Amino acid sequence: MSKTRIALKNAAIQAVSQVVTWILTWILLVMLPRYLGDSQFGKLFFAITYGTIFSTLINLGVNTFLVKEVAILHPTPDMSASDIAGRRTKLHAMLSNVLALKLGLATVIYVIQSILIYFLPYNAETRQAVLIIGLGTCIGAVTQTLCGAFQGLQYVLAPSVVVIIEKIIITAGCVVLLLQGHSLLSVCWVHTAGAVVSFILALSWLYRYENFSVAWDGPILRHIFMGGLPFLVWVVFGEIYIRIDVLMLSLMSSDAVVGWYGAATRLYGTLLFIPNILTTSVFPAVMRMGSGLVDEAAFSRASERLMNLVLFAAIPIATGTIAVAGPLVRLLYGSGPFENAGPNLQILGVSILLVCIDVVLGTALIARGREKAWAVMAVAAAIFNPLVNLWAIPFTLRIWGNGGIGASMATALTELLMMFAALRLMPPGVFTSRNIVVGCKGCLIGVAMVALLHWWGTENLWLLIPAGAIFYLPLALLWGVLPREDFYHLRHALLEHRL
Repeated sequence: MSKTRIALKNAAIQAVSQVVTWILTWILLVMLPRYLGDSQFGKLFFAITYGTIFSTLINLGVNTFLVKEVAILHPTPDMSASDIAGRRTKLHAMLSNVLALKLGLATVIYVIQSILIYFLPYNAETRQAVLIIGLGTCIGAVTQTLCGAFQGLQYVLAPSVVVIIEKIIITAGCVVLLLQGHSLLSVCWVHTAGAVVSFILALSWLYRYENFSVAWDGPILRHIFMGGLPFLVWVVFGEIYIRIDVLMLSLMSSDAVVGWYGAATRLYGTLLFIPNILTTSVFPAVMRMGSGLVDEAAFSRASERLMNLVLFAAIPIATGTIAVAGPLVRLLYGSGPFENAGPNLQILGVSILLVCIDVVLGTALIARGREKAWAVMAVAAAIFNPLVNLWAIPFTLRIWGNGGIGASMATALTELLMMFAALRLMPPGVFTSRNIVVGCKGCLIGVAMVALLHWWGTENLWLLIPAGAIFYLPLALLWGVLPREDFYHLRHALLEHRL
């Protein structure tokens, strides 16, 4: 089976998984804010964000390094028996040591974050939520590592099923408890229960694929740590610039403002399915190509096609989000305080496109061995984002009573900074002017679509969304937003089962 075919198959599995998890996530998106209210939902969103930031330290940069190493070490059928045995031995040793390292780190990080919350100015209920959710996020960090191993093996079905089961547990549990009148802390316990179940499933499933055990080997651990160090800088500082806005909002405004921003951010997160699919399905294949196993021209051609496909798909999603943000928020949460989430979501719609671009650019940089330079940009972003938030949150809070507008602006500006930096760091010839043409064509059609939907004036999403699609897709195809050769390559891979 060709590399393109494998990537498309994995992308299809991811797409199905995304559809299922979308449905479950959207149920929670409606239920949690409506039944908890903006203040308690703000506390829940803060607790999840706080726990996620600390759980990033459990990553240690190893997750990305593990995907890359597993993708390279995973034996292929054309190898000799001795080569296959040698690679499997190295692979099992790596998995065993990574698991031991992550379990130890998860325990230490949970203790640290639990102690620290009592030195911060939050009330008792918020602290209890942090303790419960923090347990789940630490366990979830170890599960992400296990799923990263599946990603490197290009077995995407297993982690997809694990994610779906976890979502089912959390969604069903929260719905039942909320309908019975339970509130914040009960919801937190359901989140942690889902994390525990997903960890058990992922570990047992991976053990069936690769029969490894927990081990602690000094030289291997040093190799893992040093290999993950460049990614550690990126992951930690990247997480800071992604999450710090919530912590700053919680300290500079009210729980309600955090709740409005949380509602917009959660909606925004459900629309980032393209980078989620890319990082799971395409990243291992790009790592193999970038490791020197494929010539430079093939890598450049594949990167250019990938960027074109992402632009073709991401632009209508981003512009569509801008067009329907207000009606969508009112449909989900009604007229009231949560209407303040609408402007936040409109600004985050711009970030959807920028994030999709940055994921492709970052993947190409890592594949070409430029992860250290990319990590430096994560540090720059982690400095830039809080500085913008420090001005933008109080300013928008004073002008509109909604600090989330400032936080959303800071997010978009940070992603824009990362995009320009990645383009400067990119080796010559990887991305070309043809990508710029695709982006410009798509954005022009997208802006026209937003103007048309705004001029129409209706808030009926059952009319707005189909109308936007009917406007964008035919024009994009007629104008050749996706180059003809890329379209033919995609069709060839789907129908002919070969490159």
